[in-house]
Amino acid sequence: MSIARRILLIIILMIPLSAVAQMEDAIEQWLGEEVSEAEAAELNDLLLQLREEPVNVNDTASLATLPFFSPFQIKALRNYMLLYGQLLSVQELHAVPGFDSAAVARLAPYLTARPYAEYEGMQWWRGTHTLVSGIGGTMEEAEGYRNGSYEGDRLHALLCYTYRYRNNITLRISADKDPTEPWGRDNYYNYSLLLRDLGRVKALAVGRYHLQFGQGLTLWTGLEPFNLTGSSPVRYASGVRQAGAFNEQDWQQGAAATIAVGHGVEVSAFGSRKAGEWLGGGHVGYRHGNLIAGLTAVGTWLDDSLQMRDYAYNQTYFRGDRTLNLGVDAMYQHGPLLLFGEAAVGDNGRMAGIGGLRVSTGGGNSLGMTARHYDPMYHNLHAQAYAISTTRNEQGLTFDAQLQLPLKVSTLVSVDLHRFPAPRYGAYSPTTGAWLRANFSRPLGRHTEAEVRYAWRRKQRNVPNLDSTLYLGEQTLRQQLQFHLRYRRGPWRLTTRAVAAWFDPEQSERQQGWLLAQEARYSARRWQLAAQAAWFDIGGYYARIYLSESNLQYQFAIPMLNGRGARVAAVLRWQITEALTLGMKYTLTAYPDQEHIGTGDTQTEGNTRQTWHLQLRWKF
Repeated sequence: MSIARRILLIIILMIPLSAVAQMEDAIEQWLGEEVSEAEAAELNDLLLQLREEPVNVNDTASLATLPFFSPFQIKALRNYMLLYGQLLSVQELHAVPGFDSAAVARLAPYLTARPYAEYEGMQWWRGTHTLVSGIGGTMEEAEGYRNGSYEGDRLHALLCYTYRYRNNITLRISADKDPTEPWGRDNYYNYSLLLRDLGRVKALAVGRYHLQFGQGLTLWTGLEPFNLTGSSPVRYASGVRQAGAFNEQDWQQGAAATIAVGHGVEVSAFGSRKAGEWLGGGHVGYRHGNLIAGLTAVGTWLDDSLQMRDYAYNQTYFRGDRTLNLGVDAMYQHGPLLLFGEAAVGDNGRMAGIGGLRVSTGGGNSLGMTARHYDPMYHNLHAQAYAISTTRNEQGLTFDAQLQLPLKVSTLVSVDLHRFPAPRYGAYSPTTGAWLRANFSRPLGRHTEAEVRYAWRRKQRNVPNLDSTLYLGEQTLRQQLQFHLRYRRGPWRLTTRAVAAWFDPEQSERQQGWLLAQEARYSARRWQLAAQAAWFDIGGYYARIYLSESNLQYQFAIPMLNGRGARVAAVLRWQITEALTLGMKYTLTAYPDQEHIGTGDTQTEGNTRQTWHLQLRWKF
């Protein structure tokens, strides 16, 4: 059977199918298109968990642990319930100050409303146990398996056990084997225990965890906050958080604790030891009324001094075996005005700062401005403040607006003007840039919604050339235009996506590409099915387009598409019993004008690549 007929047959078989919910749209909106797979995977896991176990909107202690809610929203919700009692419906959030219609629509799939009462004592035996096992791989054999470069096989396998008791106890043990790895050796193993709200102990983490304080300028590890694409860069730190089950990046390992000492003061202390690195420090936080303030100190010690060869772009990079950083942060809300900021200094005396304001004008409208200044020599191995590049060697000003326009048009616009005062990778001189992002959405009836997203980004880079001793600069402009049409009725959800991208450098070759995708989802009582077919023709890496598609828990990817071809993906979830759920995913990517896919050890023969995954989830 030809490739075209195979794809056509799969598409026809999947047309009457559909499923899941708004998770993929949420990932696109909260994280944007330029996001690491680790971040998207952690968000995907959280949303899947919340979809199956929605949080009670009347349980504000549990809501406070989610990264979607600001502390001021939690306070407003508590004040509302003191006046009017517990919420009878999630939609009642519309009446709570700080929750506009767009926010309620995004959060509604992950919330429920039912009577809530504090329980006497700890009844830990009433917790829930979840065991997830999965296996999958690529059907085609890569060159690395044939020539012996890869020690392991093509299989990807995972196992994760989670015990959860309300918001108070979460225990997670997980193991992951990637393709190319042998079984047992060099696999990823993770354990974490998180205790919350046990008297004065606000948080206690043992094993692997994340630390998130202030605006991320002094210390922030793991997942960045879930901001809508183009929205304000303000961050609401959650302190000590549990690391993702399979997030292999930037976690800490050891112990961390946050203790409430009274009068609005909380003290956190943490220590971490992982391969090649020690980390330790503390944070003192203060809350009173509408003021949140904190002081953070952190030190990182490396087993071996970090050294590197000198190049034109890395003269300001960190070299050595330790960094010490001290920062102070604050956030204050007065009526519709929110002020936030953080300043930090390294042990070399170099400083960095970020600050801004946001004004809510009612009716879902808000305006914001944020400024940042990161010294080229500000060295911090665990900073993740808002930045176009990194939390170093960057200056910028961001304007953002969320507006409800006439004709029921909702818009979200962000403009970022930035400068890199020292050379960096790919640009061996000081450079400037600008980034515009805009979302426009409008309902077209009871069941249909249209959305347009536009991104315009200008930056400077070296002109690609063969003479490594000569570096010339050029301006580049990348634009991407997306159109989404969504139809929801009963158990059906249909989404049409059309994307076009252009990359225009001053002196190099122009690149452009397009993508057209059709997705269908259908949900029944015990099974859900999602199917998507995409066609694309992309003329180079700089015009690349990322495709969002349905995924299984802990098995997540955002395919980056380049070249000319088609991609089909299907996901099935079948709830066999109340406790047992089976998940399956299959993808086929075809490049009709290629004889092989990939290069080197990753190269596979033929012009198709297929992947499969099976997953079994047992909740007891």
